[in-house]
Amino acid sequence: MKRIEALEVLDQIFGNDPLIITCGATAREMASISQKKSHLPLLDSMGLTTPVGLGVALGVKGRVGVIDGDGSLLMGFSILPTLKAYGPKNLIVIVLDNGQHASADLMLSQASDVDIAGAAKGLGLWVGQCDSADEMKSLIASRTGADEISMIFVKIEKGNTPGIPFYLANPPKLSADFVESISS
Repeated sequence: MKRIEALEVLDQIFGNDPLIITCGATAREMASISQKKSHLPLLDSMGLTTPVGLGVALGVKGRVGVIDGDGSLLMGFSILPTLKAYGPKNLIVIVLDNGQHASADLMLSQASDVDIAGAAKGLGLWVGQCDSADEMKSLIASRTGADEISMIFVKIEKGNTPGIPFYLANPPKLSADFVESISS
């Protein structure tokens, strides 16, 4: 499955629920699919997607989604024990794993050397793994309303979708729109 295919599915599944989106190619591809007030793309904030999602999930009652990448999660790896410690049950973290930093000239990440899902499991977090849209849908459906945080690792193809323009968003506007969406 390509990243953009996964993002199309995730946009549909999460609807207007808060969705925190990792930087770079992932944010650009999601913006080409859908731009909602409930989306918070973290521009130039690699490694902070899951921590921001944790903060949002602790502050709202409904379901909160995070779309992180393997490279970003590895950069912010220390969030894993914090997720276990605070573990809001309304948080679903989706990790799109293509084994590379797609926005950094497709440089390989360490995901092929480090078992991120295994580390999360070792800390006692619930972990699911899949490589297809149907499996991803099924896992998310099974975890919505779960009694603990959920981490779903989705293996995706390497590379970026050609022809996607740079995402030249206004960060203060993105933030204001997101705050409005979670405050109503």
